[in-house]
Amino acid sequence: MRAPLVFPIRFATGKMVVQTTTRELSRDGVYVRCLQPPPEGAEIELKLYLPGTRAGLEAVAKVREVAPSGKEQGFWAEFTHMAEEDRSAITGVLERRARAAEATPIGTVALQPYPSVPPASSVQPAEDPRRAFPRYEARFAVRFATVQDFVLEYAANISAGGVFVCSEDPPEMDSVVKVEMELPGGGPPVQASGVVVHRVTKEQARQRGTTAGVGVQFVDSDDKFRERIDAAIEFILKEGG
Repeated sequence: MRAPLVFPIRFATGKMVVQTTTRELSRDGVYVRCLQPPPEGAEIELKLYLPGTRAGLEAVAKVREVAPSGKEQGFWAEFTHMAEEDRSAITGVLERRARAAEATPIGTVALQPYPSVPPASSVQPAEDPRRAFPRYEARFAVRFATVQDFVLEYAANISAGGVFVCSEDPPEMDSVVKVEMELPGGGPPVQASGVVVHRVTKEQARQRGTTAGVGVQFVDSDDKFRERIDAAIEFILKEGG
């Protein structure tokens, strides 16, 4: 059974090496979000960056069910070789997420950014059971574009798999965007592609007393990008501590 779950993943085939994110996971495979998927039947090497596995679980897989366009761009990767202990680790993650989903129905999950450690007087909204990694409150400059021109906005939070960008004119759901981020901790801006996976309009923000903007899931980046995201999150945790 496939379970909705978003986490970073790396795949390589030939000279193609891509750091991206997932949509679904099972004991037998994983759905990889990708704007330019490899051909069906291709053999790929995977690293799955699941919670508690910083180095990543390794697997060999075959590309199946390629969706080259539309809101579900990507492919299903069917595991062909994986250590049994790694497959057991996947089973453990799926079981924990299933328990979380039972405790927090997906329909009740808040789509708005919030602090990772809220004030004592506030109640933290339930975390999305599809999310493998927590969001961390952080404000930093983000430039994003659905076409050529980049617009300067600001992030409200970031996770290993994506970022929430404040915007009074948010792109449409499932839009493919380019993002350029001035990440916490310094260093030059980093760029990646992303997909809009949730959206809060100005009207919705007024009704809810929240902030307008979009949640962008990272796709199709490189190893350097993944290193910078990990370093930025480490910096946020250190500064918050």
